[in-house]
Order: sequence, then structure tokens, then C-alpha cells
Amino acid sequence: MPDQMNKGKYILVNGSFVLTDEYRISLAESEGLLFSERIRSVRTSFPFFRETLEIIKVKLRIFGQSFSDFTSNNGSGLQRQLERTLTKNKHFLGAVFIITFRFTDQKLHYTIRSEKLENTDYELNEKGLYVEIFDEIKKPASSISCLSLGSEIYWNIARNQMTNPMTDHFLIINTEDQIIEIQESNIYVLKGKSIHGASSNQGAYVDITRPIMQEIFRKINLQFTEEPGITIQDIREADEILTVNAIEGIRWIVGFEGKRFFNHTIRKISELFSQSHTN
Repeated sequence: MPDQMNKGKYILVNGSFVLTDEYRISLAESEGLLFSERIRSVRTSFPFFRETLEIIKVKLRIFGQSFSDFTSNNGSGLQRQLERTLTKNKHFLGAVFIITFRFTDQKLHYTIRSEKLENTDYELNEKGLYVEIFDEIKKPASSISCLSLGSEIYWNIARNQMTNPMTDHFLIINTEDQIIEIQESNIYVLKGKSIHGASSNQGAYVDITRPIMQEIFRKINLQFTEEPGITIQDIREADEILTVNAIEGIRWIVGFEGKRFFNHTIRKISELFSQSHTN
């Protein structure tokens, strides 16, 4: 993800711009944090905008809140504020926007900040990722395990336990020892013409890319299933493994334990994913 040097010069705070370096939050604002949601821009468009808006609505409802300034009129207010932030920070080639909601003084507050992305379009990583199993804490299925709200604590714990410099990500497992995700992303395991994912019933995080991924699998005649789940043995026997989220797009996993994986089909999947948002 973007580093410190790529952060936008301005942050939008309740509709007004403040210099990022001068922005401070109070103790009450810190304690009033509800959640943050991310969305990417590709040039001046916002892929997965509708889906992101729906996720924001769901999370607001979970916290017993509503925010019609953003959610009414198909999110026209939110899109306007994203466009203002993009223009103010001159992030016209691509950026990730972090929308944060806080509830203080009996009122909902928001901020939008942007960070420039290295790649303008969705692009497949040329250097594959190395992964290993994280089994210190297993993620159970719950009513919010499919959302980042119910998953971030597991991602953060895993991230902070990562000590091997050769490992890029941990594979998160559930209480049945099934592999369900990596941090912030869905995982798919390809063998022959079959491709396996993990379901929300198994406790898996469900990224908003799920529907378009299933459509892509159909286009290239891959048989998709989420049952009976992904085992460690499935990983060992896979031909290819990929992860996906709405910010980074398709990521290729190259190594697990002593096994190395190809990316022949993944390249086709990545091309279709990119085309669906850049045409």
C-alpha cells in the first residue's frame, strides 16, 4: 500500500479541507471511531462505488446510525466529496480513499483522505507472494465475520505476528482448520478447471469483488465452488492460487512451504478483471 510520501496534502473533514500535516483528532473523536471504508479511483472513476456504498450503509446500520448526506440519491453526495478530494490532492492517475466515520457529541462526523497508488490501473503483481499458515488464533464464523468489522482484529493480530521476512501474508484459518482468507482479501485455489473459494458460512471475509470474480470464472469455463472449503492439502496440491480485493485487484501467490505455483490462468483472470473497470 502507499507510503507516507504518497499521502494527499489535504484531508476532507466534514466537508472542509484541512492540511493533512495539521490535522489532529481529540480524545473524544478517537474514542468515537466507528469504522473506516476504502475505495479506489482509476484515473477519475471509482470502481465498485455502488458496492462500497452498500457496505457503508450496512456498517452504519450495525452501529445504529444513518448518514443521508452520503447514502441518499445513489451516493451522489459521497461521490461528490470523493471527487473534491481527488481534485484537491491532484490524484488524477489513481488513489485509494479512506472514508472514516466517528460519532461524537451526538453527531456523526466523517473524514476522507487519499493516498496515491503506484499503478494507475489494476495490474497483476509480477513478483509473486509467499504465504504461510497462521494458526495462533482461529477465526470463528459469526454474524459479522464476513465484514471487515468482524475480521480486522484477526488480520491485525496476524500482521503483528509476522516475523519471517520472506513471508508476504498469512493464510487465516477458521475453527475447523479451513483456510478462509488472507488479510483484507479473498483467496481462490485453482486446480485443473476447478476453482475453490471460502464461504461466509465458514467465517470467510466476503470482499465486494465476489460477484465479478464468479462472473469471470464462468467466462473462462472454470467450475467454481465454496464447498466443502479449502484445506491445507488443497493449497499443497493447487496449480495456481490468487487473492483479490477491490483496492489491489488480483494478486498471484507463488509460494507456500516448498511448493511453487504458476500464474497462467491468473493472468487471464487479471486481464478480465482490469478490463471490466477500465473500458
